[in-house]
Amino acid sequence: MDLLTLIKIIAASVSVIIALVAGFIELRLNPESWLNRWFALFFITTATAFSLYTLYHSLPLGNFIQDQLTIIPIMIVAQLFFNLIPLCLLMTVFVLEKYQKIAMNIAHLGTIAILFVIMSIGYVIPTLTPHLDEEAHAIGQINTKTPSPLLYFVNIARIVLALYVVIKYAMVSRKVEGETKKRVQWFFGGVLIIIIGLLFNLLGGTLHVALIEIIALILLDFGFFAIVKGFLI
Repeated sequence: MDLLTLIKIIAASVSVIIALVAGFIELRLNPESWLNRWFALFFITTATAFSLYTLYHSLPLGNFIQDQLTIIPIMIVAQLFFNLIPLCLLMTVFVLEKYQKIAMNIAHLGTIAILFVIMSIGYVIPTLTPHLDEEAHAIGQINTKTPSPLLYFVNIARIVLALYVVIKYAMVSRKVEGETKKRVQWFFGGVLIIIIGLLFNLLGGTLHVALIEIIALILLDFGFFAIVKGFLI
């Protein structure tokens, strides 16, 4: 295993730990609040995605075809969890704006379900299915390649959703005062950092540069800290 892959695995593992701790904190603070529950689900979903990411990057390599049949399904499941991350954030906006009872109705939950299907359908289309990089595999590296149409569509969708969340938080922060305002501002900052992390992730995936992907993981961790800080005010 090369050094950058090892660092990538370590960085992803750290993200898993931070996300799990953050999710636990969210539920402990107010387990009855759907805002806390959706943020907790955001962290748990993130931890699951990075756990799978760490898993398939840590697998010992053997026959290329067998490795592809093993690694790619795990990678796709990980990406499905990554698709859930911005949708969990979107639900926090619905809860903040519409209050819990209204936000948890079929209209809002149905919107989330439809967006998830739209973002994920490409992974089951044969011409868009990700695959292992055979050249990287030959030198003992695990590197997955996603066809450009799917790579750009999914990452842009994630970024657009996250930007929508940031804009909504900025609008909410103007309407509130005191501790609530400070809390929403921390949410705003945290999601903004996560967006920057997603942009780095897109760049790293496009250029196939592990170092950029590592920077993306570090930025996501800072975003997690900012969101938890908002709840601790």
